[in-house]
Amino acid sequence: MALTFKNYTKELPKELLQLAEKNTVRECDETEAGQFVAYVDEGNNSFDVSITMLPGNEIGKSDCDCGTKIAYCRHKIALLNHIVKDRKPKSALKLKKKESATETLMNGVEFAMLKEWVTGIIRKNKDIELAFVQYFSAKNKEYEPEDVVKLVSNAVKAAGCNKKNVDASQVKKLVELWAEVLKPIVDHYYLGVMDENAFKNLHTMLQCCYQFQFGINTTSVRITKYLEAILKDSETPINNLQNDEAWYRATGFFINNLFEGKNEVRMYYLLHLQAIINAAGTEKRGKLIAALAGQYKKVKPDALLNGDHYTKVIFGLVNDNNLFPVYYDMFKPIHFENGFNEKLIALLIENNHTELAEKYCNQQIKANYRDEYNVAYFKLLKQIYTASTDEANLANVLTQLFPYDFNFDDYLFILARLQPDEQKKWRTKVLTKARNTSHGPDTRALEFCFKLMEHEGNYKKMIDYIESKTPYRLILQYFEPMVAADKAKLLNALVRKSDDSWFYSEMRQKEAEDFVPQLFELAKKYFSTDYLMLLIKEQEKNRYSNKLNNLLAYVKKQLFT
Repeated sequence: MALTFKNYTKELPKELLQLAEKNTVRECDETEAGQFVAYVDEGNNSFDVSITMLPGNEIGKSDCDCGTKIAYCRHKIALLNHIVKDRKPKSALKLKKKESATETLMNGVEFAMLKEWVTGIIRKNKDIELAFVQYFSAKNKEYEPEDVVKLVSNAVKAAGCNKKNVDASQVKKLVELWAEVLKPIVDHYYLGVMDENAFKNLHTMLQCCYQFQFGINTTSVRITKYLEAILKDSETPINNLQNDEAWYRATGFFINNLFEGKNEVRMYYLLHLQAIINAAGTEKRGKLIAALAGQYKKVKPDALLNGDHYTKVIFGLVNDNNLFPVYYDMFKPIHFENGFNEKLIALLIENNHTELAEKYCNQQIKANYRDEYNVAYFKLLKQIYTASTDEANLANVLTQLFPYDFNFDDYLFILARLQPDEQKKWRTKVLTKARNTSHGPDTRALEFCFKLMEHEGNYKKMIDYIESKTPYRLILQYFEPMVAADKAKLLNALVRKSDDSWFYSEMRQKEAEDFVPQLFELAKKYFSTDYLMLLIKEQEKNRYSNKLNNLLAYVKKQLFT
């Protein structure tokens, strides 16, 4: 039904009508017959508003610069109230607008000729014909879902998209046609977001459009953006509802239609609800999340086609609103989704549900076929068993975790709980593993080797671990005990060290710049400058190894300049 100056108070939401009463209209002018412009003040803000009155008191084009996406904001309604209450607008000077060539011809052409020309254009263009019929027949039409299905389908045919492969230009044409012929459906919903019939039409429209999109082959994203924009723009009229009951009714339509059959969730509705929840007050958020959680408990997410995504969104809503303690037992790990699982289990531990956390960790470890995927779960179990002082289980977990983080304290913990004959085997095993692992850019294994030698007091053996990948900070940390163990061997290792490795990153280079000057000062303490200069000259003469590492290059710079 068309909106008029007579029926707008019945058709528009009461909440908006009440808000409009709080606005003040000033400087209202009728610039042309039936065209009204005015300033509408809301508090300290002022907006430019215009409304056109068509024959039969029908409301035509309207504009407001408040930025609201709904068809009739409270500022437009305030101007409508002002006009209806017969507050005579002030006369305004009419500036004659320069006519375009098209307008000049339009004003001069005979109606019969114009009609004949338009009829010919319409016959040749199915999309224009559909838009023409819809525009001139939709004003007073009451739509049903069956009508919406026909509109969507007819537009697809008119745009030439009724085939499997559709190119981007055809999709563009279709979306532009949909935007025109489906506008009454969308506008009717925006005007009454708590109207069940209006929602049914919108729901039918969205479902038909999405089904069409899923059934074609195209690289265009125009359909998705068009439908997302419709839902995005509906957030404002929903959030503007001042009555809680009306708000729950409007959002309830989406909750009740969240599932498509038994196997799939309409994620576009769930994400729409997520946006509405994020903008709502605390009480409304809690009730809406409770409704979604109630739904979630009744289904089996792992049996749904998009169940993982569904779970993550519901989990995010619960966690972001500090409701995890209420719904902690509602969620289960998702296989191969370590990021989600880690967060879930960590929250369980944080909320003292350690038995459930332990159960989930062990389930994931058992299901994974590669040990490296279990590292995160080993760390979580380490946290659980450390807090509960369960030494037996802790030792077992640390044994599994050790080859990935080479934690020296964990090594000592495990070693202390082994029999004497097992300790030597364990030491040999982990040192071999650390030496083999230390050849990469990760320095944790190499640092373990140095700590083990320090623990055993074997600094002479520690010197053997100075290689191209050994960071200068590690050498500086143990320099004095190593030089005390074997002065000549240490200096030889420092000379042989190469900084030309493939993994020698910018970060490692910066680290060398930070620690090499301190190493130089220590070197001067134990070696004469003459001897250091001689070593550099000999190194530069060596045709197999004449490139100086960072330490020797710094020593040369300091001693030869």
